[in-house]
Amino acid sequence: MENNVLKLRDILNRDVSSEEADDVIDYLLACLTHVTNARPLFGVLNSETYALEWTAGGGDFNDIFKDGKARMGSADIAFLDQLFMCLGLARVDFASTCQHIKNLVPDHVLHVQKPMEGLWGRYFRLVLRRRKIPNENQIQLFLLDITPFQGAARKAQLMAQKLWAGLNVPIKGSLGVRDILLDVIDNLDDLLGLHRDVEIQALSEKLSTQVTLVSENLVALLLRFEKKYDTSHWQPTDINPALGSAISVHSTPLKEWDELRKAVMVKHDGEPAVLGVDIFALKQAYSFVRHAASIFVICLNPGCIYVLNGPQGGQKFTTVEDLVRALHVEHNSVTTAVEFFQRLDQKPALGVFAMADQNIEVWGRPGLYGGWQAMLMSSSGRGVDVRGLFHGLKNLLLHLQVLYVVKTREDIEQVKKGLADSGQKIRSRLKDLESIARTGHRENDYVEESVSQWLNTVRQLGKDVDCDVRVTGKDMDDVRYLSAPGEMEDTLEELVRNAIQHGASSVTVVASCLGDDLCIMIKDNGSGLTDKKLHQVRQVLKTGRYDATLSTRMDGTGHGLLAAKHTVSNFVDGAFDIDHGAQGRGMEIVISMKLPASI
Repeated sequence: MENNVLKLRDILNRDVSSEEADDVIDYLLACLTHVTNARPLFGVLNSETYALEWTAGGGDFNDIFKDGKARMGSADIAFLDQLFMCLGLARVDFASTCQHIKNLVPDHVLHVQKPMEGLWGRYFRLVLRRRKIPNENQIQLFLLDITPFQGAARKAQLMAQKLWAGLNVPIKGSLGVRDILLDVIDNLDDLLGLHRDVEIQALSEKLSTQVTLVSENLVALLLRFEKKYDTSHWQPTDINPALGSAISVHSTPLKEWDELRKAVMVKHDGEPAVLGVDIFALKQAYSFVRHAASIFVICLNPGCIYVLNGPQGGQKFTTVEDLVRALHVEHNSVTTAVEFFQRLDQKPALGVFAMADQNIEVWGRPGLYGGWQAMLMSSSGRGVDVRGLFHGLKNLLLHLQVLYVVKTREDIEQVKKGLADSGQKIRSRLKDLESIARTGHRENDYVEESVSQWLNTVRQLGKDVDCDVRVTGKDMDDVRYLSAPGEMEDTLEELVRNAIQHGASSVTVVASCLGDDLCIMIKDNGSGLTDKKLHQVRQVLKTGRYDATLSTRMDGTGHGLLAAKHTVSNFVDGAFDIDHGAQGRGMEIVISMKLPASI
């Protein structure tokens, strides 16, 4: 075989007929184009020598490699340690990566979640897969620039630091909000142990005054942040609007895909073959795509969308809607996915939606030749909603308003469990906020919670308020999720309490399993919203942008529904919808999320 000619049989390791040659070459060129111009940096690494046997992609790294530090494919970067040095990564990150590689089992994938900090404050994440075929010594490497996500996480931590500092500012020359609040909680134990009515009334009145002071200051503190920072300020922002191709593997313009195919397709020894492209790169691209730890999709031109690997590998689609349907995007995420792909030919974009029982990160960019391409992989996790956490802390103070009516030992017996639970939750939220301010994440990121646990919080609220709160949910003890501690409890309670604040005398909460989804419906007979206000709320929920005019209470911040939407969206295929109630009276909120396959 000539050096510049490669038989299709030698790429696919099987015979290729003349009839299928066109489709095979289309597929191979699509693989080459995708890996060449991908946003992440791709590579094949020898796990014994740590030599980089092949590299491609790296659109997000274009500025680094053009900085004169080094250029991929040159002799300057032939080994993994040289790549790490080029990106400014620490030696400890290199040592940790080598250990991960040694421990990686053939055909297994490892998502290294620890972000690695490199040049200019850029952050990177690794995904590794050890090949089983053709060589167990080969490691497929994905290196992703996650700076936008780390930037959002850093902003969240800064917000937590500022809020935490605000809680410690002295009020009128005395204690700060945090110390006053902890003093109230400490005194709750004393209150619950008193027996003389006169002592109970005196301490209850003192604690009520402190709760009012704390509540007013928490609301004022949160409102200052809402006015200063739009919610979008804390969302990941794509930092690279003008991606380039860091490695020029495929230099042939793709203005006309059919012409390109005809130009490179030849016969060699009577068999279909390719000529006029980098045949080494073509073979490596095919092998990499076949063993990739993610799904690659490329739109060659309008009406031709190609899925290169995964369950739908090799299939072509004429519309984005057909593609989304074939990928088994979960129904609550269909609109998000369709809109993402439809805009992808205009600018690079990052997105998240649910697909095949999990949340998926999508990394996309326009094609250098027109069209677009995208990579879909398991989501690395979910961010911390500091606003929602702080909002939940503020709402927990509403539980302590029962102190206003506590005057006798008989009163204590009726409310002691609710007060004790509230005190414990407040301590937990304060601890969470302090942990995020210090480390950027909660002390306990996820815990296992049952839907019954969420509903029981609403049941307890129904006992504490002057409202008919009815809660139903069959067999919800067995429906369990990994969740940020207390977030869904806070969310459901806030939604019910909000209905009561808007004049509802009856609130119904129903949890049920419908097909593959958990559905929680909240109905009330309150004053509801006008059509104009409902449209405004839906826009806020769609865009994620805070709107100060939505608050309708003296102690409100207008952030409640947005915090609820954010909490729900962290679950797989989580959706939050709001509408008028029956006959236009009250409101109806529907929360849905994918039922967990297992925990």
